[in-house]
Amino acid sequence: MIIELREFTRVEGNGKAEIVVENGEVKDVRLKIVEGPRFFELLTLGRHYYDVPDLEARICAICYLSHSVASVLGIEKAFGVEVSEEIQLLRELGLIGELLESHALHLYLLVAPDVFGYPDAIRMATKHGELVKEGLALKAFGNSIRELIGGREIHGINVKPGGFGRYPTVEELENIERESGALLRLARRAVRLFASLEPYGEKAGHFVATDGYLWGDKLISDEDGSFHYTERIEERSLVYSFAKQSRYKGEPFFVGALPRLLLKAEMLTPTAKRLFEEHREKLATGYVSYNNLAQAIELVYALERAGEIAKKLLDKGIKGENVPVEVKEGEGIGYVEAPRGVLIHHYRIDSGGKIAYSNIITPTALNHAMMEASLFKEARKLYGETDETVLVQRLEETVRAFDPCISCSVHIVKL
Repeated sequence: MIIELREFTRVEGNGKAEIVVENGEVKDVRLKIVEGPRFFELLTLGRHYYDVPDLEARICAICYLSHSVASVLGIEKAFGVEVSEEIQLLRELGLIGELLESHALHLYLLVAPDVFGYPDAIRMATKHGELVKEGLALKAFGNSIRELIGGREIHGINVKPGGFGRYPTVEELENIERESGALLRLARRAVRLFASLEPYGEKAGHFVATDGYLWGDKLISDEDGSFHYTERIEERSLVYSFAKQSRYKGEPFFVGALPRLLLKAEMLTPTAKRLFEEHREKLATGYVSYNNLAQAIELVYALERAGEIAKKLLDKGIKGENVPVEVKEGEGIGYVEAPRGVLIHHYRIDSGGKIAYSNIITPTALNHAMMEASLFKEARKLYGETDETVLVQRLEETVRAFDPCISCSVHIVKL
């Protein structure tokens, strides 16, 4: 017998799952990514490097800036380009805006209905309208930062190898510094709300993140020093999914807000670090449901860090100077922490500045095996103990805890 979750609700993209039951026992779970294939790696081949970040921004409307920055980092590493602290801070500010927008959307509009027992945010708003307004305020602020750095709200074209097309003004940075402080109280309330969620899903066996908070030169894990993805992470194709599945040393692993907190707590801002310590024992259990709480703590981190960056840039003064890019043959990997976890852009570039090799691995593809393991655990625990409606609801909540971006996960599969 097969129990079908025909369409995941309150997630980005189209996915489904099959629960295989034999002799009254759950034997297997298949998480099926059924979005149509997307050929972004293929589309970049033969393209001039300068055009590639703008093309990669089309991969996702929600996390386009993460793709732009990862693409630029990979290109700059291939050419050996070192950018200024100002450019690095502005890129970080953009990623923070994206994290705010994405986490607020996920927590307040997709997960909060589960907390309060509503089928969607629209009906939840009839009783909890103020909460929805708070989430929208955080989301709007994140969007404004992303629009400023990325050039527009969706599929921006402002992030360039060596710098930016346009730099922010003093007035725009002053507004970020002011607004980020004013919104902190909302984020602290979110932590209290999502700390109430019970543990469910699998306990992650391994956590992986970048070696910097929002990007890095390499990856780190709960058991290794720094490494490149090619040394530890294996991709494989599945007959039932258009997304490749990744494993760390042959085992499922977890990327996202929870791994970031557990692996990089020392990099958090003061209030976020205090909140992490307050909930450390719960978070350290590794249950995937606590990714929601971790995202709430990251809302606090993002607001505090946005204020810090804006102040630092204002104190130094904006120079707005791009770094020259010298074209040469090379290879580079860009590692970014998208809101949902590690994002990898890997390029080889020929002597004419054109892309000769491209590989993109997204957080949802990295989490695919861990998502299946979590669904399997919940299905085995609940099957036969409750009716199918409750079972399906819990399985959907388990998928939502990963905050999957299913459309992003679908890339070319060579068979």
